[in-house]
Amino acid sequence: MTSRRRRSFLALAVALLVVIPFAEPSIPSPTHAAPPLTIRVPVFAEPGEVPPAVVASDSPLAGTTYSVVSTSDGAAIDTGPLEPLPGPARPWRYAALADLSAITEPGVYRVVVGTKKSVVIEVGEHLFRGVLGAALSIFKANADGDEPTIWHGPSHLHDRRSPIANGPQRGERIDVEGGWMDSGDQLKFTVTTAYSTLMLELAAANQPAQASVILDLTGIGVRWLRKAHPRRDVFVAQVGHTAADHNAGFRDPTVDDGSSDPRRSRRPSYVLTRETGGSDVAAITSAALANAALRYSGEPRRRLVRQAEAWLAKARALGRVWRNCCYQQDSWRDDLAVAQAALWRATGRASYAGDALASLRRATSDGERSWLVAADSYQMSAIAAAELCGVLRPDDDPARPGVRRPACRILQAGGTAWMHVVATETAFGRAGWAQWASVRQSESGAVVLALAARAGLTGAGAALDRATGWFLGVNPWGLRWQAEVGGIEDPYHWVQAVDLDLGGAVVGGPAPLVDINDNRGADLTLGPFDTRQQTYRDLADDYVMNEVGIGYSAPAALHFALVSPE
Repeated sequence: MTSRRRRSFLALAVALLVVIPFAEPSIPSPTHAAPPLTIRVPVFAEPGEVPPAVVASDSPLAGTTYSVVSTSDGAAIDTGPLEPLPGPARPWRYAALADLSAITEPGVYRVVVGTKKSVVIEVGEHLFRGVLGAALSIFKANADGDEPTIWHGPSHLHDRRSPIANGPQRGERIDVEGGWMDSGDQLKFTVTTAYSTLMLELAAANQPAQASVILDLTGIGVRWLRKAHPRRDVFVAQVGHTAADHNAGFRDPTVDDGSSDPRRSRRPSYVLTRETGGSDVAAITSAALANAALRYSGEPRRRLVRQAEAWLAKARALGRVWRNCCYQQDSWRDDLAVAQAALWRATGRASYAGDALASLRRATSDGERSWLVAADSYQMSAIAAAELCGVLRPDDDPARPGVRRPACRILQAGGTAWMHVVATETAFGRAGWAQWASVRQSESGAVVLALAARAGLTGAGAALDRATGWFLGVNPWGLRWQAEVGGIEDPYHWVQAVDLDLGGAVVGGPAPLVDINDNRGADLTLGPFDTRQQTYRDLADDYVMNEVGIGYSAPAALHFALVSPE
């Protein structure tokens, strides 16, 4: 399950609005000696799409040269001066960029600085598609109920008669079997199911070569979202008892139906009411169903649109965010904008486009709060802006000029904000902050940069390359942030109980040491590449750094669908 302690958005806004000079900041001494000169490279990439490397050292790097060497014959294909970087290089004092754009042919390469050599960079056609494909493993493993999966037998079949736990319909039974288990534990959440369904639908639309595989999985989400509104005024937000499921150890999901604990054997459903709120949940569900409708015509399309409109009406009626254990948001008009924009696309009704722009403006103050233009499920304005701008899918038509132009400006403003983060938060190019779920946030930042580049924002492509590199190994730890395939061997997930591997699922990644220790209940010591601001260890029992979940892998799938050539 993802973060319960998210940094306040006001603090994020302040971080973005502060002007950071182009100079090496004063850096407190780490608790241990900084590592020697280190070269971090993307572990693989596609020809002509190789993100730059970062060289880090405790000594100044001005005037230092680097070479790019082919391992096949040892020949240098490029050489040049390192470009000093302004962002914090912690735990080193200095960092510099090595441009790798000269790598335009498949092969295996290294970056060389003096006598120091990097690990190899594998360059080949369509390798980014492999990142996307690997990210899908969590959606296959976490398929619940009687949905097809090779990871486990039928699970939580008693969800077919789940008792409603709150609201006027309390005690009534509904069928919420199926869908996806959320993450390392086995709860089901409408908000992460809807978010993941939406991002995967968009990934399929942007990567036709993998569309059939992706859409087989989005069907799991769509089928369950349709079940989550079984009758009038019943809108499900969560299935499963939080205390009975979360932090209760790893277990085979097939055993819950036979549990002696009734909270597991007869899992309750929690629905949206005036007391709970939930406009954010309802609106993002509307957006997911409306996007799914785009793949259909006739009555199947009309049915999905009607369901999307029912969820949209619920979002408007509730008028505030969902109060919950685990995915607490502080905004909902961004989700409303995404739903309205998707319904404009699905129905062709111009009024939906106008409504979407109005909601988008309220969510972002017409671009003045551009740090809110994100795509990480907590803030979703970038998706609405890209839809209206006409850049969310290939060959999309934009909205009418009076809607398109301000939407494109909002998207570009958001892209500018994320460019600033990439340039200043860390010298290693992360598109986000050092916080719980930093990988998810960086991947959603990369999505915004990719869409802003499509909208014509100068510099967004270069920032996107750096964010892509951070995910693929250009980070202090030299890790690709995917379990089993990136050097991470111990994801926090229930598959450990059935002795399986979960290769490709995205982990939460580095986080502040205080957050990690607060949740471990014990002090974790710093490793050689850690600081108190950003710490990562490959520990299977730690869900801050190493939990995997559908909400982490979903933005990564869309990111690599957007950057991989068709």
